[in-house]
Amino acid sequence: MQSALPASAATRAAAAHAGGPTDPSHDENLRRGVIATDVSRGVAWGLCLLFLAAIYGLPLSQAYLEKRADEESPLLDLFRRAPSAENLHSVEKGVEEASYPKSFVQPRLQALLTRLGHVGNKLAVVGPSGWLFYTPGVRYVGGPGFLDHDAQRSREKEALDAGQERIHADPRPAILAFHRALAQRGIRLVLLPMPDKAEVQPHELHGRAAAQRPQNIDYDRFATELREQGVAIFEARGSLPKVAQKPLFLAQDTHYTPEWMERVSGDLARYVRDLGVLEPRASLALRAVAQPVARVGDLVDMLKLPEGQQLFAPQAVVVHQVQDETGTAWEPDPKADVLLLGDSFTNIFSLEGMGWGAAAGLGPQLALALQRPLDVIAQNDSGAYATRQALARELEAGQDRLQGKRVVIWEFASRELAVGDWKPIDWAIAGPSAEGGK
Repeated sequence: MQSALPASAATRAAAAHAGGPTDPSHDENLRRGVIATDVSRGVAWGLCLLFLAAIYGLPLSQAYLEKRADEESPLLDLFRRAPSAENLHSVEKGVEEASYPKSFVQPRLQALLTRLGHVGNKLAVVGPSGWLFYTPGVRYVGGPGFLDHDAQRSREKEALDAGQERIHADPRPAILAFHRALAQRGIRLVLLPMPDKAEVQPHELHGRAAAQRPQNIDYDRFATELREQGVAIFEARGSLPKVAQKPLFLAQDTHYTPEWMERVSGDLARYVRDLGVLEPRASLALRAVAQPVARVGDLVDMLKLPEGQQLFAPQAVVVHQVQDETGTAWEPDPKADVLLLGDSFTNIFSLEGMGWGAAAGLGPQLALALQRPLDVIAQNDSGAYATRQALARELEAGQDRLQGKRVVIWEFASRELAVGDWKPIDWAIAGPSAEGGK
């Protein structure tokens, strides 16, 4: 009769039967998840050298290429500026933008990802049909309400964490302050929040049928509150056809087509006339002359594809340049009684550098529809602040751009309500004037 062996003895017996004793320390290491690996001296040296080459190779090659191109390295700013969060962030951004390896690899990798998987980047979203959309605009439509206190605090905190100045996320105080300052001079403010592409062309974004065009959940509340304070708002969405036979936005650009822009300008002109604040005057002899233009959109530029990319072909459109009776292209008139403040939605088709023609945009078309002179202050991007700041600087410098004005139209992209910085401005410099608004 065989006697039972203790567990440890049985384990050793099994190990002996398997061909050798078991190392107790090995079993303990396995239980702890520790696996011993033998690396030869040659392999260790090779890995170390490869690691050092990766660490030092990129900056040394960057320094060599900058020296050969007679460029100054942005890293030198580390020794020229105080080591604040903002300065370090600026240096980091400069190094990223100046990187030769990035400028070589990123466009080619982006082209491959866009071609094979319709992959965009942090600025551009690629729709299933190849349409391009601006990421902040998509977030405006699908994100939280822009009046939500938590969302506003989150945006302000993100800016501070990134080393930027404090931003003002709530648009209402800035708009109401501007409205009151203009009202003191007898000037009527008209807001023109321009709908984003994601609002107008949702099918091209997600490929599904949409019962209605989307909108940020807080927009109606925002518009109601301002109207209760006496602010006039022209809704460009009211110029949208119920059933669009043609696209209303450019396929590869953040902006609208010339046809819909002209429809908006015509409806806006009727809205301004119906305010009843403009005095009658002789009509101008303006005419519209058709001109073909073509280029890839600004969203293609944002994708940073390689030079000579073939993924997106230029889009051809016909713009209508506004001219006087001599054939001279239309220009703003600082003495006009209507002032248009705007962003890139105002500049497109008018600012020649954007590549979509000249003197054919919202300002010229509005002047044509009103048949009266029009003043324009427009700056691409930062529609929540840039044009107000430009106007305030002129007033502060003693150039009263508001003299004789009866209406100020403030156009900005609707997405600015959710992503813009609505900085306050001291409008005491735009206080009542003996001639202002008269």
